[in-house]
Amino acid sequence: MSYPKPVLLIMKLLASLQEENMVVCDFFSGSATTAEAVMRLNTKGKRLTCITVQLPENIDDKVVNATGDDKKNAERLNSFLTSCNRPHTLDYLGIERIIRAAAKIREEHPDTTADLGFRHFTLREPSAKTLDKLEKFVPESGLLLQNTVLRDFGIPTVLATWLVRDGYGFTAPVKALDFDGYTGYCMDKHLYLIHPELKDNAIAAITEKFETDGSFNPENVVLFGYSFMWTETESLRMNLARLKNTEKNLRINFDIRY
Repeated sequence: MSYPKPVLLIMKLLASLQEENMVVCDFFSGSATTAEAVMRLNTKGKRLTCITVQLPENIDDKVVNATGDDKKNAERLNSFLTSCNRPHTLDYLGIERIIRAAAKIREEHPDTTADLGFRHFTLREPSAKTLDKLEKFVPESGLLLQNTVLRDFGIPTVLATWLVRDGYGFTAPVKALDFDGYTGYCMDKHLYLIHPELKDNAIAAITEKFETDGSFNPENVVLFGYSFMWTETESLRMNLARLKNTEKNLRINFDIRY
């Protein structure tokens, strides 16, 4: 990049706040200098979290429209991204920077316990067809069988949305659990059921885990309403209702989300 922000400067600015634990946001991330600065500060005892945001600016367009040094710089960036098998967009330049910076920091500080990983989220507008499916969906009707909302959004999107909504954030260590062939996702006080086809054997396995596993005590069972027939949700509801009469005396909040 031409004239990138110096890492040391960003480190000094952040250190001047004298905060050991905070969220650092960079809404014009560019080549992710701020992300590297945060990782380096964390090796020195800080506990910072970094959110970097960058539009996927097309560098190919810059090559076509720019002139002089700007054009040469864009060509150089494209050449670098090609060598990394990355798309020619600015956000992927930042991703590659974070990966390489983390590797370098790990090499320099082999004993560090700082979290040098990251997660990549993208924002996309849903298609008109998907919006139509959301508006026209009626749980009791046959539309459930034809509804493809889950396929349109994807399980990771639904799960990440719920984790943020329930206060766990983007980096929650959610656990995938196997219920006799059916996968559920557990985070603290929430059990998330998103996959379709919740069969009787899976419902029995979920109920059994509640009854027999002393460490398994989610108070909220959340279902993705587009994935299940009424008979499935009612069967699960009835089985979980029995738990309040067991030794664990659990009262489960049953939450169907659309």
